[in-house]
Amino acid sequence: MIRSALLTLAVSVISAGTARAQTACAAMTGFTAPDVKITAAAPLTDPVPLCKVEGLIGTEIRFAVWLPDTWNGKFVMGGQGGFAGTVESQALAFHGPQQGYAVAGTDTGHAGDGVDGRWALGHPERVVNYAHAAIHRVTVTAKAIVQARYGRAPGKAYFTGCSNGGRQALMSAQRYPDDFDAILAGAPAQDWRGLIAAFLTITKAMYPDPGKLTTPTLSIGDQQAIQKAVLAACDRADGLADGVMTDPSTCRFDPKVLACRGENQDGCLSPAEIAAVETITKGPMLDGKPYFVGFPFGAEADPRGWGGWLVGPGAAGATRPTLAYGFGLDFERYFVRQDPTWSYTDFDLARFTTEMKDLQPLLSPLDPDLSAFRRHGGKLLLYHGWSDAALSPFMTTRYVDAVVARDAGAKADVRLFLLPGVMHCFGGPGPDRVDWLGALDAWAGGGKAPDELTAGFATGGARKVCAYPKKAVFSGSGDGKSPDQFECR
Repeated sequence: MIRSALLTLAVSVISAGTARAQTACAAMTGFTAPDVKITAAAPLTDPVPLCKVEGLIGTEIRFAVWLPDTWNGKFVMGGQGGFAGTVESQALAFHGPQQGYAVAGTDTGHAGDGVDGRWALGHPERVVNYAHAAIHRVTVTAKAIVQARYGRAPGKAYFTGCSNGGRQALMSAQRYPDDFDAILAGAPAQDWRGLIAAFLTITKAMYPDPGKLTTPTLSIGDQQAIQKAVLAACDRADGLADGVMTDPSTCRFDPKVLACRGENQDGCLSPAEIAAVETITKGPMLDGKPYFVGFPFGAEADPRGWGGWLVGPGAAGATRPTLAYGFGLDFERYFVRQDPTWSYTDFDLARFTTEMKDLQPLLSPLDPDLSAFRRHGGKLLLYHGWSDAALSPFMTTRYVDAVVARDAGAKADVRLFLLPGVMHCFGGPGPDRVDWLGALDAWAGGGKAPDELTAGFATGGARKVCAYPKKAVFSGSGDGKSPDQFECR
């Protein structure tokens, strides 16, 4: 009986389109494919009854596929945050299995905590797997596993990811345009040369002495004073004083208004502190010219914003006072220099540009040509929080502008939503709760391209968000917590 079931399973993998009864979970251990080894297949009841299949591609690419007992006929590959390193699928955060989707995820071919980059030291193959190869190989394998389980190929295949997962999303559209019918890219880490340059120049400004990682240039009191002054200057620009700027790109706040008139203290800014703020908001400069985009104002005093990502302070004895420090230092040490002793005090933008000659095209999905992806009906849905202090939303608007500049027809298949007051991927005072997977599925299924969506607040209520470059304009009445109080213009 078991031998017969395994034989049927093997035949189903080879013979695409063969319809049959759903394969028992235990029998999925018999799945075979070139360079693929199934290591486990077990039924689970959480979050819904499903079969979780785990396996290995090659020598290091671990993956998992969650196969719900009640399948909707579709597949979602989920991304991984940071430097990856654990088998993860961001599609689980979108409740993929609960909605009937078969879901897959991977560790991209190495082990790590997501910020630790030591796995890349002396391992160029791991870097290639992380850059793009692992997502593609797991996607191909997972689709075959889905067919083996259900007896038919998925009718639609999607990708969902944010941060590094958003980078993987764009990489898939550009390098592997036939892998997915529709792609969701949240806050994509799209330009690695630029974002690492930003992380390290900001780190140098905040921690000029690498021996003192507990006291940043900008104190918590300074951060609070900046946020208070920014909101006083710009919050009402959208007609609503709610602590959320609809479009912070229009905020012309000058930190010099907080310059100390006497001795430096919390709540006023010294010349060095003003320069540190401008390092964040203007971006890194080379030879007097912008090297990369800056960050918009917003989230200056939030530990999920400037505090955790860019400024600190770290706890006593902290080895990573900020995430910018952690990612920037480990990238330069283990990806670029291959030198674990390198110090950020030696960071030089001109030299870094040369050093990134090979890594930049490998890691950064910068190509604005989406014609191959769009040719088969591919849809690209992007989102980014305006208060993201990890990856600047200006990086995403710059990319979408480049896509449309290259081909105006891309407007039909590409949509970007900018979320006011939302931090990295989610969180913050703004409306961060959107049914992204539902919007993606409706669009890919032949529905109208989304020009308006409803975004909910964690504290209740919702507002309308608009496809870029349109903005949600407040009607002038109400509390800003109802979509009908806004109009897209």
